[in-house]
Amino acid sequence: MKFKSITAISSGLLVATIALHGAQAQTKEPRVVSRDELRSCMNSETEVVARRRALEARKEKNAAEGEAIRVETEELTEEEGRIGQNQGRMDRYERRVKVHNDRIKAANAGIASFTSDLEAFRKDLAAYNELCSFISFKPEDKEAILKERESATK
Repeated sequence: MKFKSITAISSGLLVATIALHGAQAQTKEPRVVSRDELRSCMNSETEVVARRRALEARKEKNAAEGEAIRVETEELTEEEGRIGQNQGRMDRYERRVKVHNDRIKAANAGIASFTSDLEAFRKDLAAYNELCSFISFKPEDKEAILKERESATK
């Protein structure tokens, strides 16, 4: 079924993007940033982490739906073999198949949406990596930003 392969590919892209970041960061000289630039990078990092977690949750949900569809497909295949010529059973089976096909269409739409969101995330992650990877900053700047965040949450 295509569902699992698309999910696996999407997961692979996410891992490859993160791995690529590590390889690219090691080839650049550290860049000293101001407090405002550091704040911007820290905020972006928080957003990137939240988006990654949301994408991972969606990936798990898609995988669970794919497994449920696979199990339902097996059940429908078994039921088809037992139907015989009974018209009442055939009508019931056809209704179940229609619902099953609608479920597959919805799952495929969810995968397409996930894939486009993953691609957008990948591009945003590349932009974040370009701007915020391998930076140098004053420890007191980071402490001040963390204190600002702490006081904002109170």
